[in-house]
Amino acid sequence: TLKTVVLASGFWRLKAPRWHLGALWVSDVGAGKVFRIDLGGKVTIIADVPGRPFGLGFLADGDLLVASMTQRLILKFGAEKPAIHADLSAVASGYLRDLVVARNGNAYVTSFDPDASGPDCFASARVILTTLDGKIRSVTDNIAHPNGLAITSAHDPLVAETLGNRLLAIQIDSDGTLLHRQIFANFEGMSPLGICAASEGVVWEAAA
Repeated sequence: TLKTVVLASGFWRLKAPRWHLGALWVSDVGAGKVFRIDLGGKVTIIADVPGRPFGLGFLADGDLLVASMTQRLILKFGAEKPAIHADLSAVASGYLRDLVVARNGNAYVTSFDPDASGPDCFASARVILTTLDGKIRSVTDNIAHPNGLAITSAHDPLVAETLGNRLLAIQIDSDGTLLHRQIFANFEGMSPLGICAASEGVVWEAAA
């Protein structure tokens, strides 16, 4: 039987946990901060993001990428002062949400307009690709509330479609061109939220 313990507490609204270099990294949307929490429960503030941090990812050089929800920016934190890694305001509709970085350095982020209604609600929901050479484009849209993101063992993005009650696998060519998307898993009576891809094709899913 698995046991649970409280590692740390006193936060506002935590999102997008990532395990990196022996610690848990997580965004606090309410506090506007990114925290690092080690296994001893020590909490360290890594970044201040007034535009509400959400998705987190790491580049090969160790720099941290943070999706700033309301600014629609991907911010980079590393040895140098914080910088804008990519401006997605021309492509994203509404808020940015989760973010994941592929092995080649491509960053994927979900966006969704919570104020849209009817067909526009899903038409504006998309997964956006940002390449290391600065190219930005939507690789898929019409997703029923995209939430958590992960990278599968086949190196393709996996997105939690919360209101669609399923996980979608998006196959993308090496240049970022969308090949196709397919259903990875269906959920009966549950809404997928955060996801994490482990080895050998195993995927962990948090559902509401």
